[in-house]
Amino acid sequence: MPGRQQNCIPQIQGNDVMRILLSSVGRRGYLVKYFKEALGNNGEVWGADSSQYAPAFHYCDKSTLLPVVTSRNYADELLAFCRSNKINMLVPLIDPELPVLAAQRQRFFDAGIIAVISPPETIETGRDKYLTYKFGKEKHIDVPETVLGLSEAEALLANGRLGWPVVVKPRDGSASVNITYCKDKRQLRNAFENCPNPMIQEYMEGDEFGYDLFNDRDFKPISVFCKLKLAMRAGETDKAVSTDNKELIALGLKIAENLRLFGPADVDVKIGKDGPKLLEINPRFGGGYPCSHLGGANFPAKLLSLCNGERLSPDIGSCPAGVYMFKQDEIVTASRKKLESIPGPEQKI
Repeated sequence: MPGRQQNCIPQIQGNDVMRILLSSVGRRGYLVKYFKEALGNNGEVWGADSSQYAPAFHYCDKSTLLPVVTSRNYADELLAFCRSNKINMLVPLIDPELPVLAAQRQRFFDAGIIAVISPPETIETGRDKYLTYKFGKEKHIDVPETVLGLSEAEALLANGRLGWPVVVKPRDGSASVNITYCKDKRQLRNAFENCPNPMIQEYMEGDEFGYDLFNDRDFKPISVFCKLKLAMRAGETDKAVSTDNKELIALGLKIAENLRLFGPADVDVKIGKDGPKLLEINPRFGGGYPCSHLGGANFPAKLLSLCNGERLSPDIGSCPAGVYMFKQDEIVTASRKKLESIPGPEQKI
């Protein structure tokens, strides 16, 4: 139950120096900046990554190297690092981390560390796109028609419940990898045979919107921000503009109300001829979050408030219209000496 989960989440003491660790920080220098702005002079933002070349290290107060997420001891080493360096809050940033850390979230809580990650069942609902489809069906949220078998898809195509083109994608895919749009049976069969863990989904023509949702420690919705995606790059929102469309905000709230979500989530919907349908749920900061941040979402400040044991007031309906976000590449540099000095997880910084 949500109340029991809340009792498991620690809060820092008032005289502690707050330390936030962003794991798999990679290219997300903007998130480091947002957390530093929220902290002011009252704490530090640390970064962790498996590569010493992570550009976001440039903005972190301190940095460390970790094993790759697929390493068997990833969670153990991350927890040990957090303990030895008195980290107060851990914020994982990429999909492969989520199931690994969700399974261990209570260990972090027991150590006095707030791991900003939702319960395992929520992570699995987002990770497995077929479970996302089932979630929509169960909660009466419209979703594109989705099947797991080739013969089932061909039967739906034959009786008109599906039409060409259709989409073949991995159930557990990420960053738009291995997605194929099929216009006929030959393409469909070939894509299905070559896609890992495949599913077949209705193709939708129309505008795609992304939500930035935020729920508190009781899984209560606090924020629903929404933007129209204007351009994508490598599966991530590259250009967007915020919207205050009441129908979309209401749909985002319904999704948030039915998810056992702790902290942020990146959720995608597409509006077709039958209205908006749920595509994906990613229970983490999304690549399009800066658009919502520029519109006043300020999820880092909300997380810091939760870390201090404060109650948050919902700001549903506060998403403004017309806030544009355009991403650009930024060049940073580091000396060889600095790169070689980044410690590993076994070292106390």
